[in-house]
Amino acid sequence: GEWKGYTGKPLTDVVCIGIGGSYLGVEFVFEALKTDPEAAAAATGRSLRFIANVDPIDVKRGLSGLSAETTLVIIISKTFTTAEAMLNA
Repeated sequence: GEWKGYTGKPLTDVVCIGIGGSYLGVEFVFEALKTDPEAAAAATGRSLRFIANVDPIDVKRGLSGLSAETTLVIIISKTFTTAEAMLNA
């Protein structure tokens, strides 16, 4: 199917927010698929970004240039009890 944002525009960006092991699996799969030609072709025009700490500069860089209309934000946490997950979420 098609992924659409709240205004009906296609989603082009995904931001994964997590700390430590909660996001590493997703990042490892992302890195592995970057070398696959079919996966790379399917990802054309899309971006995946990771925010893995609470440093305000890193958060600002991770969100820079994104539009709320075309961005999906995923919070990754096993328990949602760590200070970092609560702050970033």
